[in-house]
Amino acid sequence: MKMIMLFLLFIFVSLPAWSQSGPTPGYLKIEPVVGFESVQKIEPTPHSKTRFIYGIRMNYGPPILSAEAEVTQGKDKENFPDRNLALEETVTNAMLGVRSSFHFGNFMQWYLRLGGHGRKSEFIRTENSISTTREPALYLSPYAGTGLNINLLNAFSLNAGYTVIFTGKPKGSDREYQTTLGFSVKI
Repeated sequence: MKMIMLFLLFIFVSLPAWSQSGPTPGYLKIEPVVGFESVQKIEPTPHSKTRFIYGIRMNYGPPILSAEAEVTQGKDKENFPDRNLALEETVTNAMLGVRSSFHFGNFMQWYLRLGGHGRKSEFIRTENSISTTREPALYLSPYAGTGLNINLLNAFSLNAGYTVIFTGKPKGSDREYQTTLGFSVKI
């Protein structure tokens, strides 16, 4: 019974978004992504690290339920002079999922997103001037997020987003966070 009530509530709340989706079957939206992600590190000791990310996100479909794809890349380097140690990591993230958007007039849009996330990493560890490179296997995990779009003109908008990636790695923490700020162009 709870599921039926939640489903009906979702349909009721989303009716304005359905009505604003328009008669066209869909549209394409391309957004550059620039932001920061907070990740968990385990070397040399468990700690948190923030790194700069950049990439591109594409959406296609009506606002109530559209497909989205995103590719980002980040790189960070840490030095530990007391141990004569330097750690460098390059990460490529790919996300594929769905997005549901809710319009508040023509000026603002709030969205929810969820889907699957894949990560490919390369680690370079330099200790006492000896470098070793390690490339772990690609791993997959789910993600969920929310964001806000503010329309500046008919075809441009400012975007802010917050996404949680449920990685399950390393032990003791299973989430990484991405905060992004960007703009989009509607085609």
